[in-house]
Amino acid sequence: MKYLLPVLIAASFSFAQWGDWGGGGGGGGKSLNDYQKKSVSGREIHVYAPSGLKENSPLLISCHGMDQDPNYQQSNTHWEAVADTAGFVVVYPRGGTGMSTWDISGDKDTKWMTEIIDQMYTDYKIDKKRVYLSGFSMGGMFTYHSMSKIADKIAAFAPTSGTNVMGASKAQRPVPIIHPHGTNDDVLPYNNVEGFIKNYRDQFHCPDKAEEQTNYPNAENNGATMYTWGPCDKGVYIKHLKLPGRGHSPSKADVSDIWNFVKEWTVDGKIGETTTTPESSASPASSADAPKSSSSGTGVAQSSSSRGFGFGGRSSSSGGSQSPWGSIPTVSSSSIGGGTVVGSSSSSIGGGIVIGSSGSIDALVADPSLLAVSVYRSSDNSIMVSNAQGKSITVFNSLGHVVRTTRGTAGAQKVYAGAKGVYIVKVGSRTFKTSL
Repeated sequence: MKYLLPVLIAASFSFAQWGDWGGGGGGGGKSLNDYQKKSVSGREIHVYAPSGLKENSPLLISCHGMDQDPNYQQSNTHWEAVADTAGFVVVYPRGGTGMSTWDISGDKDTKWMTEIIDQMYTDYKIDKKRVYLSGFSMGGMFTYHSMSKIADKIAAFAPTSGTNVMGASKAQRPVPIIHPHGTNDDVLPYNNVEGFIKNYRDQFHCPDKAEEQTNYPNAENNGATMYTWGPCDKGVYIKHLKLPGRGHSPSKADVSDIWNFVKEWTVDGKIGETTTTPESSASPASSADAPKSSSSGTGVAQSSSSRGFGFGGRSSSSGGSQSPWGSIPTVSSSSIGGGTVVGSSSSSIGGGIVIGSSGSIDALVADPSLLAVSVYRSSDNSIMVSNAQGKSITVFNSLGHVVRTTRGTAGAQKVYAGAKGVYIVKVGSRTFKTSL
C-alpha cells in the first residue's frame, strides 16, 4: 500500500495533459447531456438507454480513470454509438473515493456495482446474466479487482490500460477477459502487461501459446496485434490487444472490439455453447434417405441431409459441409461406446464424434486405412487418437483456431491435453468432434 499513492499521484499528473476536459462530444456524437443522471445509494451515475430498448437487454458499465469523471470517459469512448446499434444499456459511474478513485482493495465499490445492476434491472429490466464491466486506467484496475469480488454478477471483463498496481488477485471463477493496452503507456507501462495477464491465464489453465492475429484493424493504431488464449477452464478466453504507439488514454477505437467479445458471454458461459458436446446443427434426413450405420453402447447414429453440417455458428453449404476445418468427408460407419456419428461416416470409438455429410465415400475409397482411426477422451482428460500412423493430425478449438498439429503413430497417442471445451480433430481427411 505504501507505493500505491505515489503511483496514482503520478498517474493523475499524466492525465492532466490529455487535452479536452470539457463537456463536448469528443469530436462529434452524443455528449453526457444525452444521458440520464441518476443516484444509486447516494452516488452519481449517468445512464444511456437506446430508444426502443427491449427487456432482457445487456448492461455495460464503463469506469473512468483516477482524477477523471464520467464526462471524460464518455467523451473518449462513446459507448452509446455501439449501444444504439446493439441494443444495450450503458452506465458511466463516478468514483466515490478521494481524487475520483476506486476502491481496488476492499468491497465498497464492488458492492455499489451490484446496487447499480439491481437499479438497472428495476428501471430497464436488463438481463442480469449479461452484465459487462470495463474501465480505463484505475477503472481497469477496479475491473480486475472485481473479478475477485463479484464475478458471479459480471459475465465478462474488459480492463483497458489498467493492470492493478496491487498485483493480480485470485478470480472467483474463470472469466472472459479482453485487455487493450498501448505500448507507449507511460503511466502503467506496457512491459507489465504480459506478466499480469499470465497470472489469470495460469489460474484458468489456458493454453501456453496464444493465437496471434497481426495487423489487427484499429482505427487509431496501425500494426495492432490481438493475442487470444483459450479455451481455458469453463471454456473462457483471454484476449489482449497490443496497440503500438498508443499512450495512456481511453479510446472509442476499442469499444467495438470489446463489445464483440463480451457480448458472447453470460455468467453461465458462452452463449449457445456448453462445456459438453453440443447438439448437431445438421438437419436429419428422412429414414428413407439415411445411410446404413450401427450404434452400440451409448452412441447415437444420425444422418445429415445434403445441406451439409455447420459447426460453431458457421453456415453450412449445399452438397457437403464447409467449415473452418475444411471439407468434411463422407464415409460409412458405426459408433461404439460414447461416440456420436453424424452423417454417413466411419467408426468412432470412445468419446469422439465423426462429422460427415451424405453423398460420397471417395475419402474412404482413396484411403481405406482411415476406417481404423478413432478419437476419444482418455481417463486423464486428454484427447487420444488411435491407428493414425503417418497421418497428419490437427486439433482445432471451438473458434476454429489450431491448437496442435502432429503426425500419427501406429498405436494410441495423446494429441492434446488443454482446457475444457469442444474440439475438432482432423486426421488425414477424416474429421472428429470431441470435448474435454
